[in-house]
Amino acid sequence: MTHELLTIGRISVDIYPNDIGVDLEDVTSFGKYLGGSPSNVAVAAARHGRRTAVITRTGDDAFGKYLHRELRKFNVDDSFVTAVKEWPTAVTFCAIKPPEDFPLYFYGRFPTAPDLQIKAEELDLDAIRDAGIFWSTVTGLCQEPSRTAQ
Repeated sequence: MTHELLTIGRISVDIYPNDIGVDLEDVTSFGKYLGGSPSNVAVAAARHGRRTAVITRTGDDAFGKYLHRELRKFNVDDSFVTAVKEWPTAVTFCAIKPPEDFPLYFYGRFPTAPDLQIKAEELDLDAIRDAGIFWSTVTGLCQEPSRTAQ
């Protein structure tokens, strides 16, 4: 299948508070969501009826399974999303303090994260060449092997 949009890069479980306008330390309950801008861009395009896919990596854990399920739920092809046994799926916490304060706290990204373990030899170069749009973030350029892959 040719994808109209193929993205590559960061994926995470985003944990957002159900309590709006309070500091993160005062939040009493949270919701869990698919995160990472490459995933969000693919979901947005899929909602407009486009054939989309994401190239990324998750941990080999429950959060990784959750991200696969969410991508499929939004009609995003997850066949290029693979697991890394050595590193847990990244999690991002965000406080919601309107109108402009939305601090992010990244966990499971240091010293590395699964999506920074994308390897050039694992890429489907035909799928990338055939995609109508190939969309990347610069996050993957911060570390090898994802730097070379991207």
